[in-house]
Amino acid sequence: MRAELGVGLPGWVLRAAIGVVAAGVAGVLAANGVEWPALALYGVLAVAAMAIPASAAVALIIGYPAAAMVFAGDEPSWPGVLALVVLLHLLHVLSAYAAIIPLSSRVHPEALKAPAKRFAAVQLSVLVLAAVVLLLPGGRTDEAVEVIGLAGAVGLVVGAVLLMRRKG
Repeated sequence: MRAELGVGLPGWVLRAAIGVVAAGVAGVLAANGVEWPALALYGVLAVAAMAIPASAAVALIIGYPAAAMVFAGDEPSWPGVLALVVLLHLLHVLSAYAAIIPLSSRVHPEALKAPAKRFAAVQLSVLVLAAVVLLLPGGRTDEAVEVIGLAGAVGLVVGAVLLMRRKG
């Protein structure tokens, strides 16, 4: 059975999408009180990430907004933080594909269905977890709960390390 792929989109579309999503991140940052010099620096980093998606600029455009939100002043708003979670994950995915797809190639939207489904599944689970966190009462947590949470986090790390280690 042969699949007819059609013409597809130019390879630069992924890099343009990085720019559009980075502009959305800058908008969220501006709405949360980040000053214009910090936004200008983010714009320079975003242009570098668009030009060379397989560079450290991508890590910076993903990590920079978190630091900018912390230093913006007031406590960040939950909607802004959740919007950044979605947008920064999308930047990560777009940059990963843009790094391996040459500018002169063609991108077939059909080939992006599986990554889009993974993206949606991750975001759904993160937003459900965020909803649980928002429902938790504020204030001081009992020591027993903190120890159980720490033990659970250590267990997750140990489990991830065991799953990632090479067999044989």
